[in-house]
This record gives sequence, C-alpha cells and structure tokens, in this order.
Amino acid sequence: MSRTKRQRAISDALATLIPHVPFLDAAEIRSKANQQHLCHLPAHIAVLLATTSYVRHQYTDYDDLLEEGLDRDAARYCVADEMGATITSWGGTITAEELLAAPNESGEHDQ
Repeated sequence: MSRTKRQRAISDALATLIPHVPFLDAAEIRSKANQQHLCHLPAHIAVLLATTSYVRHQYTDYDDLLEEGLDRDAARYCVADEMGATITSWGGTITAEELLAAPNESGEHDQ
C-alpha cells in the first residue's frame, strides 16, 4: 500500500472508530498509527492500537501507576474505564474489555 493510500486508510479508520476526536488528538493518533512498527497491520487495527496507547498515556494516570510500582497489566486494568470514557466521549465504541485485550504493539515503552 502506498504511503498516500495508507494515510487515507488511517484517516478513514479514525473517522469511523472515533468520529468526534479533537483535531490535535487525531493528529497525534494518526502519527502513531503511521509509525513503522504498525505499518504491517490493517489501518483500523493500527488506529485502534495507536488510540489505546495515546489515550492511556495522555488522558489517564497510567504512567504514574507504573512509577508507583504497579505492573503494566494492573495499571491497564486501573485505567481501562477512564480510557473507555474518553474514547466514548469522542464517539468511539471501543469497550474497556477491548482496551484490556489490545496487544502491546503500540510502541509504548513501559517498564
């Protein structure tokens, strides 16, 4: 898939999965979804993973929980509802269960 087609597919997936995402957040998610380590995935999966990573780090206390000593899975469990609320406020339909099930291919650098 050419770069332009990929970018278009990412934009389409964003509009479908989280139609009311604020512009600046969409730009960050789009950038993450276009990173090399996600390019082998279909656009909608790349957007899902990029969105979960972005929301986890920007809209929750996830990083603070890790610093306090929680392991990654426990910290993810603690912030899943908050992440779901943020995504729902953007018109998304990703559930807390889906957030917890998402693999860690988002490129985040957890400890």
